[in-house]
Amino acid sequence: MAKLKRRRSDHGGWSGRGAIWLGVLVATLLVTGVAIHGREPVMDADGSAWLHWQRVATVVHGVFAWVFCVVAERWMWPHVALVWSRRNGNWIWELCLAAAIVGGVAALTGLGLLYGAADWRDALSSVHWWLGLAWPITVLWHVWKWIAAAFSGSGKRWQD
Repeated sequence: MAKLKRRRSDHGGWSGRGAIWLGVLVATLLVTGVAIHGREPVMDADGSAWLHWQRVATVVHGVFAWVFCVVAERWMWPHVALVWSRRNGNWIWELCLAAAIVGGVAALTGLGLLYGAADWRDALSSVHWWLGLAWPITVLWHVWKWIAAAFSGSGKRWQD
């Protein structure tokens, strides 16, 4: 917590490095998720090339999902601890709650896809797909003004 006090409070405890790592992980999860969901796992006319890449995407998606959990835990809990007392019911706070709920349900459906019954696969896959697309949009909407400030040259920059 001592490091949090030294960080600028307008970033909610996030460092530039943390935001970049989270962005890379989310982009990888999106790309691999599209590769997994984008086409039914069937044999191509020329062999099993697509099936091979779909399996690779599935493994990478699973590994990066676990890494995402570690990275998110590293920066999310300090963020919550720092901004919880500042909650004021505005739309940014409501987007934070929406992102937390959407992300939590997406994580649970991902675990269900990994460990759940085969009968649940179609339903879980559909829910996981749509939440996986909605979560990054919700988070970007939640942090839009900090992203805009970082790229506008206004002097407000992420500080490590």
